[in-house]
Amino acid sequence: MSESASPQRWGEEHMIDLGAVGEPGPAPDPAPSPTRRFLRIPNAALAYAAVAIALAAAAVTVVKWSPLHRPPAESTVADFLEAVHDGDVEAALALTDQKDAEGEFLVPEALDSRWEITEVAQVEHTDNGDGKATAEVYAEIEGPDGSRIGHRYQVAVDRGEAEIIGAMAETEAWGSFDHLDLNGVQMPIDLQGGPKYIMLLPGYYEFYPGMPSTMEFETEGSMLVLGDKFLSPASGVVDNWMPSPWLLVSQEGEDEVNAVLRAFLDDCAVNPSAEACPFKFPRDPDRDLALLPGAQWEVTVYPEVRAERLWYEHSRGFRLESSLPGEARAQAVITEDGETRTALVSCPVLVDGLYAAFDFDAGFSIETGDETYEDSCRAVIEVDA
Repeated sequence: MSESASPQRWGEEHMIDLGAVGEPGPAPDPAPSPTRRFLRIPNAALAYAAVAIALAAAAVTVVKWSPLHRPPAESTVADFLEAVHDGDVEAALALTDQKDAEGEFLVPEALDSRWEITEVAQVEHTDNGDGKATAEVYAEIEGPDGSRIGHRYQVAVDRGEAEIIGAMAETEAWGSFDHLDLNGVQMPIDLQGGPKYIMLLPGYYEFYPGMPSTMEFETEGSMLVLGDKFLSPASGVVDNWMPSPWLLVSQEGEDEVNAVLRAFLDDCAVNPSAEACPFKFPRDPDRDLALLPGAQWEVTVYPEVRAERLWYEHSRGFRLESSLPGEARAQAVITEDGETRTALVSCPVLVDGLYAAFDFDAGFSIETGDETYEDSCRAVIEVDA
């Protein structure tokens, strides 16, 4: 929900004659006229007259509450929201003091019409004299799931012409990847540069709508925007900062990561000296180890891994952790106490600290880990053949 309760309107009347304030009161009523004898009117005629009066009163009420008779500030905010909902960015901006605003998301393609205007009401009005005034207009919109968000717009009125002041606020652009995608419109994010700021028109925005099924959001990846406020429907929290969804690897993604890791380990078995391969022999002050000429590692048990439930790290991806360790074996030459022998050795396979980087076109790949990752056997154990 947006704010706790919608503010009350001024009162029952929409139109107030501000020019009447301070004017002298009306002249006293004239003396009552002499009593007159009323003509007797048939009951049928009285009935017709009553109906006519009722119809006239109804017509006056309709005119009074017609949207055509809204205060200029209220009407302008309503027109602004309707233009945005219709995808007419130019018409919407023309009603604000940000007519020349530009940005990646200030285009019709970035707008989604799956939201409704639920309330527009002028709640404050200040006469500044010389035909000028300032007003505050409360607006509320509703998203496709029934979530609502409200905002008070500041409106300047000059001789009946109204303009919304600061209809959009700048917000820092956060991206789960190296780009931000809202409703299918993408904006690259320079990970090495400073923060980038954007402006958003009111409405409903979906993060990364083209994201593959190998990934998912921990909560719904959407938001409602109105003025300088953002609502994440899943959490129900209204904030002045744009939310950024929490990315997770789906079960399909976990399966793909494990498949990519198995291929990575198979390549490492052939070339254990390659970057990030975990089959290098560790330094041992008591003995020297080397692969038997012509021998190579064989992965006998592949580790099972999962992506940690951590924020997707830019330029690295999802950090991996071992849910079950694996094992690799190879024939090795061992030199110890001046004697040399051959033996079948076992190396545990742990991948904690490696990363599953992601590319929207190529999918997952295994990348060099951080300082916690060990690219060598943590222990070498001789085993019986």
